[in-house]
Amino acid sequence: MQTEVVSNLSYVNGDLDEFISYINQHHISQKRGAMIATVNPEIGYAVMKDDAYHQVVSSADYVLPDGVGVVLMSRMTQSPLKSRIAGFDVFMSMLDLANKQSKSIFLYGAKKEVLEAVKQRIDTEYPNVVIAGSCDGYQADKRFVAKQIARSKAHMVFVALGYPNQENFIYEYRHLFPQAVCIGLGGSFDVFSGTVKRAPRWMIKTNTEWLYRLVVNPWRWKRMLNIPKYAFAVLKENKGKKRYYPEQVKDQTKQL
Repeated sequence: MQTEVVSNLSYVNGDLDEFISYINQHHISQKRGAMIATVNPEIGYAVMKDDAYHQVVSSADYVLPDGVGVVLMSRMTQSPLKSRIAGFDVFMSMLDLANKQSKSIFLYGAKKEVLEAVKQRIDTEYPNVVIAGSCDGYQADKRFVAKQIARSKAHMVFVALGYPNQENFIYEYRHLFPQAVCIGLGGSFDVFSGTVKRAPRWMIKTNTEWLYRLVVNPWRWKRMLNIPKYAFAVLKENKGKKRYYPEQVKDQTKQL
């Protein structure tokens, strides 16, 4: 399983099943922690504009192309990625894995009522999963939450704070729970709980999930503008007209 570099971020180049199998074999089964970052065009553009955030995201053990825009840009810049790997799908697959292996998890993020709905669904559909702890996303003391996670000794930590908060949290505190595979999941708890509906399967397969989100939530149109901004910035950077990072980043052409 290899990686491909798109705009100074090294993305996992594989599919969902390959990635989950790799994480299970090399991390969960060995109790080795990992940081997983899920990057869509909006996050990718934020990374390009902010050197500090770039440092955080690029420090992740695995960066996933969570957006068709990232995959398309990889192909336009001669660094083709095999497929999109959506954070929500990784969440579901990791829950399946935790259920089969009776692993423990920690849930952090979303509103209290959403978090409760997430826990209820997990208890019902994944009865062997041990919920070692949870905290809603409105706890101001981040270090307090990190200590809770450390005490829980959870195998998997799901952080749904939205970017850049979720990546910054994992980056700052992951040393306190070195056995845990941690992933930032954005709004996945809202979808999993049923509070927000995901796009129909045919739209997911045809890579038009972004259009569904725009139709359902028209207020997102300003955020959607980051998609063409990201595309333009990547193409411009690829042609060497402008570099967005003044410092040399580490070599990220390694194999997983």
